Amino acid sequence: MQQSKKEVDNYQEDEIDLRALVFSLLERKFLILGLTAFITVLSYLYARTIPPTYFAVTSFTFASSNSINDINKLVYLDKSKDAIFTDFLNVVTSQNLQKEVFTENGFLNKFNKDNKPIYNVDAFITNAVGSIKIITPELNSLDMQLSLYEKPYSLSMTGNVKAVSNYLDILIKQADSKNILGISQLNKKNISNRLDEISIESAILLKKFKKERMNKIKRIREADAEKIRNLKDKISRARYRAKENRLSQIAVLYDSARIAKSLGIIENNFKLFDGNYSSSDLTIAIGENMDLPEWYVYGEKALTQTIDLLESRSSDDPYIPELVTLTNAIIEIQNNNQLQTLVTRQDDTPFIPELIALNLEKDTLQSTEVDLLDSKTISLIHSAERTTIKSNKKMIVLLAFFGSFMMSIFLALTLYAFKQDDKTPT
Repeated sequence: MQQSKKEVDNYQEDEIDLRALVFSLLERKFLILGLTAFITVLSYLYARTIPPTYFAVTSFTFASSNSINDINKLVYLDKSKDAIFTDFLNVVTSQNLQKEVFTENGFLNKFNKDNKPIYNVDAFITNAVGSIKIITPELNSLDMQLSLYEKPYSLSMTGNVKAVSNYLDILIKQADSKNILGISQLNKKNISNRLDEISIESAILLKKFKKERMNKIKRIREADAEKIRNLKDKISRARYRAKENRLSQIAVLYDSARIAKSLGIIENNFKLFDGNYSSSDLTIAIGENMDLPEWYVYGEKALTQTIDLLESRSSDDPYIPELVTLTNAIIEIQNNNQLQTLVTRQDDTPFIPELIALNLEKDTLQSTEVDLLDSKTISLIHSAERTTIKSNKKMIVLLAFFGSFMMSIFLALTLYAFKQDDKTPT
């Protein structure tokens, strides 16, 4: 019985509290309405100050075949269409280039419309270009099989100024120009490296050929020296033989002169010879079928004079017929025209086929120029198109209204609770 009564009392107490809460809210209706209206008005005013957000996007794809052909006319550069396009993507997404375009083209003022003081320029620019994105096309398996991979890529940017589209257009243009410049500089670097290689190869070839020429000169000189030694040996032997023959002849004449003296034949007997007889018909009785001896024909006096002449001869060279031929052979070897040509040669270049080819390549590299001013590393489908991203200002106001309303009710209930605590007896 007591328990039932207690439950009824609690129910009545709860009912009284709920009514009290309602009455407390009604009592504070001006607080609730005022606070709700104040915050709602503030949110409305704030929503009106929010600048519109712009979204700009530009589309591009791989460079045309003509541009690729122009680029590949460069002497030491052969880049595929894919490689050139990849280079462009790397350039256009470079934050350094994005900041450079932003600064050099006056976008710092365009993105700061209200001319507010900028305390950190780099952070401002980084934030401004931070929304730039590359949108890659979606490729299915059929596209890959059919090589239909030249679907357009897009470059997008968001910002609260209309200049985002202008910025994208300039960024695309300068990225393309910088990519072309990079390709041209890479080609020049490759040409410079190749010219250095040609200089080194040419120097090596010249040094090698000169060494071979000097070795050939040495071989020719050694061969000529050997030939001259052989000829001089022949000359020495010929002179020796001539001397021996002369000495033998002197010895024979001495014997003939002694015989002529002993027989008293002092003068010659040339008078015995006339035009009717030949020397072969004159013989002496003591020998059959023998020519007349020298001692009989010449006599002691002529033989002695002949011996004196032979003994006083200083050189037998004039009496050696083969000596002239041998001496001329030595002179010919000493005046070797091939050897003289090799020794006096100042430039070996015309005689090195590889060096001629390298010089032709060098001349080609130094004279070839390719104009890439009209070449592009991408094909621009359309310039940047700007659209406005509508900010949901009504939603902001509604959310502010409901939030402030609930907050004001919570505040009224809190005040009521504090008031009840003051009334509770201690």
